[in-house]
Amino acid sequence: MSENSIGKYTGNGVVDASPFKQKLVDIKHGELSRYKRSKPGCAGVLADLAAAMPEHGNEARIHPDCYAEIVEATQVLQQIRAQRPEADKLAEVLRESEAFYEDKLEGLISRLGKTVLDTAKDENKPGLLATFESTLQYRTQYADKGVATRRKNQQTEPTGNAEPPTEASSPRA
Repeated sequence: MSENSIGKYTGNGVVDASPFKQKLVDIKHGELSRYKRSKPGCAGVLADLAAAMPEHGNEARIHPDCYAEIVEATQVLQQIRAQRPEADKLAEVLRESEAFYEDKLEGLISRLGKTVLDTAKDENKPGLLATFESTLQYRTQYADKGVATRRKNQQTEPTGNAEPPTEASSPRA
């Protein structure tokens, strides 16, 4: 991992949705695709409605509450969209920072475990292995799992004089 691939986060680190918190919703996982999204031209339609509703809303028999709900939804969308760039960047930076510090922690634990093994061996202190047993097991769990899988696969492989499969040749016309 290159140090060149890491940069400092320069955002403000704060996203404030409290002014519209009561309007936020949490949609069940997998259900978002069922919701309709704005189509191209929505901004133009909203501008046309803003111009037409004051004079022609009653004539068209559109209840004022209907248009008020459109105005409110538009305002909530503007508030959400104002926060989204910083929120998206902050979420990205949090995921990347989590990965960075998990990687760092794994490296530190691995080095600590190697130091324990080396010290126990070099200084003939087998008691250290018991003291740091969970750390040593944690450090090698993926390697241990790989060894177990290889052993299992070797046990299930057919042994004997079976001929390797040959490619079937197809007749050419």
